[in-house]
Amino acid sequence: MRLCLCQLRLCLRLRRGRRRRLRQKDGAFLPGLRSEAEIMKNIFGICLTVILATMIACGGKEGQYDQNKSVPEGDPDFPPLTNSWVIDKIGVIPEATLAAGDKICQGLQDDSIAEVVVVITGGVKNPEDWATHYGRWLGLGSKGFSTEGGNNGLVWLVRPDADEKLTVSVGRGLPRFTTSDYGHIMDNSIEYFNFNNYDKGVIVLLNGTDSVLRAIYGRKK
Repeated sequence: MRLCLCQLRLCLRLRRGRRRRLRQKDGAFLPGLRSEAEIMKNIFGICLTVILATMIACGGKEGQYDQNKSVPEGDPDFPPLTNSWVIDKIGVIPEATLAAGDKICQGLQDDSIAEVVVVITGGVKNPEDWATHYGRWLGLGSKGFSTEGGNNGLVWLVRPDADEKLTVSVGRGLPRFTTSDYGHIMDNSIEYFNFNNYDKGVIVLLNGTDSVLRAIYGRKK
């Protein structure tokens, strides 16, 4: 939007400067000005058309964003969301941890802060795309525009069979949950994942997510 406004101001300056150069001292136009003025009018019209098209393209409408929901080529299928926000496809955490993690995630949804899913799976070669497409496939997050509290989904992807074991995908409705916020959450959790302690790592991950999101969005337990 800032770029669009700058373009408009530049066109206005060019048009006014051109007119000033074509005027005589007594304010009358020079011979041939009429045709040149028409040319400038046409140029100005073109500028406005380009600017309007740019504003529409970068205006932030939800429909302008990539809506790909497909599984990245060569990656495992998306698991459905059934009775828990924590999905363990390879059986590395006990039922008690699943229940505890689900309770944390449910609290975030109940308080209209975020919809958080943790999925533990293997064989994912494109973790960023997989996590992002998975969130879209689930329809994760409240409905509505991101500027009005919608699209507040968050996916944590845990890959025990990978060197980089943790990936996050944050919905557009959580713009204040940035790298500086979730970076230390990831660091604290990875300390456990690297030693195959997924039980503790998932709880640290979700407790950290819960605390930071509540601190940012102002809803305490």
